[in-house]
Amino acid sequence: MGRLDLDLLFRVPSVLEFDLAPDGREVAFVWNKTGHYQIHRKELVTGSEVYCSSGAESKAGPRYSPDLRYLAYAQDYQGDEKYDIHLLELGDGAIRNITPDTDFTIYPWIDFSPDARRICLISNRSGKFSAYTLTVEGTDEVLLLDHRFSDTEALWSPDGRYIAVSSLISGQDSGIFICRPDGSESFRLGGEDGGIEASSPAWSPDSKRLAFISSSRGSYDLAIYEVRSGEILWLTDSKHEVYEPWWSPDGKSICYTVNLGDSTVVRIHRIDDGFTDVKVGDGVHRSPRFSRDGEKIYFIFNGPRDPSDIWEYSLVTGEFRRVTHSLPPGLDTSGFRAGREVRYRSSDSREIPALLFIPERPRGRAVVYIHGGPSAQSQNTWNPFIQELLSRGYVVIAPNYRGSTGYGREFREANRFQLGRMDLEDCIAAYRYLVDEGLAQPGKVAVTGGSYGGYLTMCALTKYPGLWACGSALMPFLNWFTEFASEREDLQYWDRENMGDPERDRERFIEASPIFFIDRIQAPVQLIGGRHDPRCPPGEIEQAERELRRLGKAVETVIYEDEGHGFRKLENRVDAYKRICHFISRHLEDQM
Repeated sequence: MGRLDLDLLFRVPSVLEFDLAPDGREVAFVWNKTGHYQIHRKELVTGSEVYCSSGAESKAGPRYSPDLRYLAYAQDYQGDEKYDIHLLELGDGAIRNITPDTDFTIYPWIDFSPDARRICLISNRSGKFSAYTLTVEGTDEVLLLDHRFSDTEALWSPDGRYIAVSSLISGQDSGIFICRPDGSESFRLGGEDGGIEASSPAWSPDSKRLAFISSSRGSYDLAIYEVRSGEILWLTDSKHEVYEPWWSPDGKSICYTVNLGDSTVVRIHRIDDGFTDVKVGDGVHRSPRFSRDGEKIYFIFNGPRDPSDIWEYSLVTGEFRRVTHSLPPGLDTSGFRAGREVRYRSSDSREIPALLFIPERPRGRAVVYIHGGPSAQSQNTWNPFIQELLSRGYVVIAPNYRGSTGYGREFREANRFQLGRMDLEDCIAAYRYLVDEGLAQPGKVAVTGGSYGGYLTMCALTKYPGLWACGSALMPFLNWFTEFASEREDLQYWDRENMGDPERDRERFIEASPIFFIDRIQAPVQLIGGRHDPRCPPGEIEQAERELRRLGKAVETVIYEDEGHGFRKLENRVDAYKRICHFISRHLEDQM
């Protein structure tokens, strides 16, 4: 594979999410083809685009109302994640902001009541994240649950009698509460005292059953809850983690995604008659939805050679059709390479999975690429950054350190109260694997990652300073004390449950904070973030930059004034990843 055009490569757009219209005629989706994440609408039969929102601010969470009068979506401001909910009148095109001038956070995913008169949403207007309903005029707000847990998702039953609310309970466990829409009563799925771990609720068309996923048996499995009897029917066997259930219109099948390690496929599960797996190719399939007539499945697919697009699969003919087209005609991806799953031993002999990418002509240089989360996973997705590194002859390894999803509950929780310790050791073991296997020469390896991956990058640079040629941290945090103090309530909730309390566990917080060991850094450092980031605020980068400059260390810093956590604007993404590529290449080539 030859050298790539970075401006073209990093400008390739991607579809983030979508919703199908109730009449099955069109799809609404979030796409950044214009340079900003906007709401697009496209007719499914003709393929013609009928609408595209405008403006510099990013949009998210499109949702049609059951009567097809509205299309709801969320809009934030320069990445601050304080979304307002907008309603687009599908008849005359008028747009109303029904939650204007919010100084709190609203999650961007809402749901309509069956009569389309109310919506349910999650916000922290009361000081913690809770589920509410309100009218489509933005009035008459009702709190659904007054409990100590942090709510994450709310979904109306098709008959309008109930709302299923998913909440963070303890550790990394979730629970589902079934509520009356007026907030008068609720109960937890599985019982209040011994409620089952559960999330991703999905109502059957007749509202009599609720599909959900649960890790209570050791891995994310799919189950069905009978609302009237309280009985639970398990559909999967813990062999692979499964996610995102969605019912067929006749209630006889459920589609969901199945994690196979390096890839994810769509499974169509006929409740009384087995299942069929569906995939476009090697990569990650997500967000499957049945069509209105039950004869098609729609989903988002992306792989090493394919950016995220909506695809259609016919259950009748077995044929696939690409609904959106993100890949520009001038970009040949046939030479892009997939990673293969490898396993190596960490410092305590724990086996760690990772994706290993080998370029056509390895040059003894390598990059340890650390995913964020930490509850996430490196898979064979569309990743222009990795493909560019490969084009330069660098081996890339992406460790799925303990705490990653995809490998069962015990592995996902193995970093609890060990953040910045054993997960770091797993990433250091990835470096040692590269050297031991002859894939990289000692000291000629860069480390990089974003968000929690940026944090682990800084941990690696401070705790193992002699290993690295350089390190690039995207949207990192470095100080657990200041990070905790500046976080939103939902992030603080997770941190308390998985890291501890900054006063009670002070020594743990110090030991896990790279800022207190920044004097040990030997390699050049690059720090990149967004001014409006509510998750890893820019103050984390700024305090690190001050210390590094005071100590005379080599550091480059960029903070994008109109971004939050991640890149909502293509121009900023292009600029940032070009900077990262040039930074890593410059310091790896300096080692020649």
